[in-house]
Amino acid sequence: MHSSNDNDGEIKDINITPMVDIMLVLLVIFMVTANFLNKESININLPKVTAADPNTSESIQIAALKDGSLMKDGKKIKHEDLMKDLTKQAKYRPNLRVTLSADETLSYGTVAAIMGKIRQSGVSRIALSVNR
Repeated sequence: MHSSNDNDGEIKDINITPMVDIMLVLLVIFMVTANFLNKESININLPKVTAADPNTSESIQIAALKDGSLMKDGKKIKHEDLMKDLTKQAKYRPNLRVTLSADETLSYGTVAAIMGKIRQSGVSRIALSVNR
């Protein structure tokens, strides 16, 4: 005989409140930690100056490393590919601005050559990134 109070029957409702609580806690944790995640860290020793342009965040970031290799927005890129990409972007964005972060150990000639290639690609607004 089965009594009408058996718990072996169908589950008619599920309490999802604990699951929602856990999901909200995880969401908050991901939102907080997302603010601390950076792009790939690049070790560049920038030269120090007393005054610098604060409006460099709206531009394309190019980094010239000690070994002469280039990075665009945190990703390694070949010299030729960078120039092709900048040429394309300069056609569509006439006020395109490039911020060049060059390691202070690079020679003046190397930095000038990189800036010349950037200008050849059609970008007329080039800023040099420095530490204050």
